[in-house]
Amino acid sequence: MQQRKTQRKPLRVGVDARLITYRRGIGNFVQHLLDALARLDTPHEFVLYVDSNAAVPLAPKHPRFTTRVLGPRIYPVWEQCSLPAQLRRDRIDVLHCPANAGPLHMPSSTRLVLTIHDVMYMLPRSTLPASPSLYQRIGRGYLRWAVPRVARDAAAVTTISEFSRADIARYVTTTAPMTVVYEAPGPAFRIVDPAHAAATVQSLGVSASYLVALGAIDPRKNTARVIDAFARALPELPSSQQLVLVGLAPGARVHFGKQVRALGIETRVVLLGFVTESELVALYNAAELFVYASLYEGFGMPLLEAMACGTAVLGSTSASVPEIAGDAALLVDPTDVGAIASAMSRLCNDASSRLALQERGRVRTARFTWDQVARDVMNVYEQVGAV
Repeated sequence: MQQRKTQRKPLRVGVDARLITYRRGIGNFVQHLLDALARLDTPHEFVLYVDSNAAVPLAPKHPRFTTRVLGPRIYPVWEQCSLPAQLRRDRIDVLHCPANAGPLHMPSSTRLVLTIHDVMYMLPRSTLPASPSLYQRIGRGYLRWAVPRVARDAAAVTTISEFSRADIARYVTTTAPMTVVYEAPGPAFRIVDPAHAAATVQSLGVSASYLVALGAIDPRKNTARVIDAFARALPELPSSQQLVLVGLAPGARVHFGKQVRALGIETRVVLLGFVTESELVALYNAAELFVYASLYEGFGMPLLEAMACGTAVLGSTSASVPEIAGDAALLVDPTDVGAIASAMSRLCNDASSRLALQERGRVRTARFTWDQVARDVMNVYEQVGAV
C-alpha cells in the first residue's frame, strides 16, 4: 500500500533580509539562501523585511514571497523596534534573523530562528586584535551586547561550521537546539573560458602571473603578514610573479601601500579595491594560487569559491578553515610569516602540487550546495513552527 505523504502545516515565515544589498559575506548568504528557498516545493509563505527600496528588486520573484520596506535605516532601531511591531501585524509564525542578532522582544506567537555565523566580537583582544575601523568597532560592540541576549530566548540557532558551534557554546548561553548548516559557493563561481578570464584580469591592471588574496584593514584577515610573506618569498618566485590584493577600501589601500613601498616591492604588488563578482571569478580562474591566511573565520567561503574556480588554495590552520578546506588546501600557521612564504614558493614552483590541489578542490566543493542549505534551514523552520 502506498504511504500517504505527511501534510505540513503552512507557516508564515519572516526573514530579516536587510543585508541582501550587501554583496559580501552575510549579504551573499542571505541572497543565496532566499533564492534557494524559492526553489523549494513548500506550502509556506515568506515575508522579507528590508530597510531600503534598493533591496526589493533583489528579492525572489515568487508568489509565496512578499517584501516589506521598513524604516528607519538605523540598524538597532530597525531591529529592536520597527521589525517586532511589523511581525505582529503580519502574523508571523517563525522569524529567521540570519545576521547574528535579532529583536530582544517579539510577539508571543512568533518563534525566532537565529543564525550566528561566528562570535569573533566576543573574543578577548589578546586573541583577536581590535579593528582600526571605527564603524566595525561600533558594530561589534552592538553584537557583543545583543547576541547573548537574543540567543537566550531563541527557539533554534543555526550556525555555519562545527568550529562556530563550539565557539558559540563557549561564549553564548542558550538552551536552543543548535544546528550546523554549511554554506556553499554561489553559482557564478566556476571555471570559465581562460581567454575571457585573462582579458578581465588585464583590464584590472594585472598583466603577469600572480597569487591572489582578499585584503582588508581588519587584523583577522592577516593582510600585513601576507605582504611580508610575499616579500620574503620573492627570491624563490618567478621574476614576473605578482601578488594581487582584492577588496581593499580606499583607506586600506593607502595603509598597505605604505607597507609595500617600505618593502620596495611596488612593482610586484597590485592593490585593488572592491571588484564585481564576475571580476572576482576571473581573478580566481587566472591565478596561480589563492592565499587565504585568515586568523579567524566562522566558515571561510572564499576557500570554496576559489576551489570552484579551479584554483589551488594556500590556507590557514586557524579556526574553521581546516574543517571547510579538508584535504583540498595546503594549510600553514597564519602567524608564521616564514611558513606562509615557504608555502607560496613551494606551490608556485610545483605545478604538479597545484594540479593535485585543484582536483581535490573540485571534489570538495561538490559537497556544498545551496539547495541543501535551503532544505536544512527549512527543516529548522518546520521543527520550530510545529511546536
